[in-house]
Amino acid sequence: MRSLSIVWISSFSLLLIRIGSGDNLYEKAPHIIVLMADDLGWNDVGFHGSNQIPTPNIDALGYNGVILNRHYVLPSSTPSRAAFFTGQYPIRIGMQGDGIHGGEPRGLPLNIKILPEYLRGLGYTTKLIGKWHLGFHTPQYTPLHRGFDFFLGFYNSYISYYDYRYSNQNMSGYDMHRGDDPAHGINRAYATNLFTDEAIKVIENHELTRPLYLHVSHLAVHAPLEQPAEEYTDRDFHQIREPNRRKYARMVSQLDESVARIFLALAERGMLKDSLILFLTDNGAASVGKDRNWGSNYPLRGSKYTLYEGGVRGVAAIWSPRIQKAARVSNQLVHMTDWLPTLYSAAGGNLQDLGEIDGMDQWQIISEGYGRGRDTLLLNIDEVFKTEGAIYSRFKLLRGSLENGYYDGYYGDSGRMVEVLPYSDLVMRSSISEVITHHLGGPVTQPSTMAQLRQDAMTFNCRPNITYYRRYSYTTCNVTECLFDIVNDPCETKNIVEAYPRITRDLDLYLEKYGRILVRQTKVPIDGLADPRRRNNTWEPWMNSGAAVYVPNAAAVLGNLVYCVHLLFILISILLNIRV
Repeated sequence: MRSLSIVWISSFSLLLIRIGSGDNLYEKAPHIIVLMADDLGWNDVGFHGSNQIPTPNIDALGYNGVILNRHYVLPSSTPSRAAFFTGQYPIRIGMQGDGIHGGEPRGLPLNIKILPEYLRGLGYTTKLIGKWHLGFHTPQYTPLHRGFDFFLGFYNSYISYYDYRYSNQNMSGYDMHRGDDPAHGINRAYATNLFTDEAIKVIENHELTRPLYLHVSHLAVHAPLEQPAEEYTDRDFHQIREPNRRKYARMVSQLDESVARIFLALAERGMLKDSLILFLTDNGAASVGKDRNWGSNYPLRGSKYTLYEGGVRGVAAIWSPRIQKAARVSNQLVHMTDWLPTLYSAAGGNLQDLGEIDGMDQWQIISEGYGRGRDTLLLNIDEVFKTEGAIYSRFKLLRGSLENGYYDGYYGDSGRMVEVLPYSDLVMRSSISEVITHHLGGPVTQPSTMAQLRQDAMTFNCRPNITYYRRYSYTTCNVTECLFDIVNDPCETKNIVEAYPRITRDLDLYLEKYGRILVRQTKVPIDGLADPRRRNNTWEPWMNSGAAVYVPNAAAVLGNLVYCVHLLFILISILLNIRV
C-alpha cells in the first residue's frame, strides 16, 4: 500500500511541474483540446478572406491566438492522422498511401507509441471523440488500446451524418462505437452535434485535478453532403447560388458553432484559463473527384489527394492564454508531425522521451514568436501513385500526378463577394469573443487589428480567375518535375525548375535520402470476413489478436517474393544472353 501511495504522489507531482518558457511559469499542465476538421478547404474560413461562409468563432480563435499560415498536412486522412499522432513521416511506417478502406486488415503499427500514450505518462486523461481511421481489424488497433481512456466515434473514413453508416464495395453497416462496443442506443443526432454534445459532457464531468487531452475528430465537413436540420441553423446562405455549395456552407457553419460551444463549456467549467486549443484540418477540401464535398481551396491549386498547396496547405490556428505573443499570423513552416513534440513540450514533457522523430517542437516559436523553426519538410513519397514532394524555404519540388492531372487544377469559388454583414461585427459578436471578454476578463483583438491579420493571412500574389469548380490550363508535373516558389507564387502557376538548378538538385537529393528509408505500403485485398452482416450489421474488429499484426504483411511478403523471383529470372536471362 505504501508503494502505491509513493507512485500516486509521484504521478500527482507531475501535474505540479513548472511548465513554460522564460519567466512565464505555470503550476499545472494545460488542458489540450484538439479540434480536427475533415476535408475543410483553405477558403472555407473567414480569416483567409472569404465572405461566403461566415466562421466567426473559428476566426475569433485565430485572431486572439496565432493563425498558422504555412501549416502542412498530408494529402489524405490516414497518412495525416498517422503523422499527427506519431510525429513521424508516414513513409517510415508504410502509412503514406491511400486511406484505410473498410475491410482492409491493416492499421497504424502497434509498436509505435502515439501522442495519447505519451500524455498519459504525464498524468493526462485522454479522450477521443469522432473519427479514428487508423485501423480496427483487431481490437489492439482501436483507440482504447492505443492510449485513449475514452472513445465515442467511428472507425472508418466517414459515416452518414444521421444514421452513422459506412459502405465499401458490397459491404455496408453501422459504425458508431462507445468504447469497444457498438453504440446502437444513440439517438440519431446530426453527427457534428452528437460529437459536440459528447465533448461538452466530457468537460462537464472532468476531474479538475488532472489535465485533459480531448481530441474531437469531426466527421464535418467530409462527404456525404448532409446538412443539419433547419432547427440547428438559422443561416439560409441564399447568396450562394450553387445548391451543393450551399449545403456545404451549412455544414461548415455547424462546425463553427461546435467550436464555440466547446470553448464556452471550458469557460463555464473554469478550465479555459489553463487550456490550449488547436483547430486544424487533416487535408484540403475534396473540391473535385471522389469524396467531393464542394469545399473551396481558392486561390490555391489542387485538391485533396494532391501535393499541391490546395491538398496539403491546411487551415490551422492555435489559441491559449499561455501564448505570450498572440494576435498574429505566423508564416513559419509547421508540419503535421510537429504536433507530437509541440504538445508534449507544452505539457511539460521531456522531448528525449520521444526518441528519433521527424517532428520538431514549435511551442516556443508559437508562444513567443521567435526562434529557429523548420526550413525543410517532406510532403510525402507515394511509391504506388508515383508522387513525391518536399519544401526547402520558399521552394517546393513536386513529381508525379494522379489520374493524369485530374485533381491538379484550380477549383472553387473565391467567396470574395460583398459582405452580407460587416465582417468585424460578426467576429466581435461571436460566442468566442464574448467568452474571452466575460470569462477571462481580457480584451479581444480589435477590428482594426483583425483587418490587418486577415489581410496578412490572405495576401497572395496570385488570383486565378475562378468562378465555379472548373479546370483551367496549368503546368503539369506528371511528365517532368516542377519547382515552385510558393512564397511569391503560392498558386503554383510557374515551373521554375530550369532557373534554379542547384535548389532543384538539393531537393532531389533530399527526396532521394527519404526514398532510401521508405517502408513500402502494405496493399492487401478487402477481407470478406469483415462484412458487417457477420456482426449484427456493424463494423467491428473481425480478426483475433494472435493473427493481428502481420496478416497484412504476409500478403506483402508474398508479393515481394514474387517480385524477387521475377528479378532473378530477368538476371538469369541476361547472364545467359551474355554467355551466348
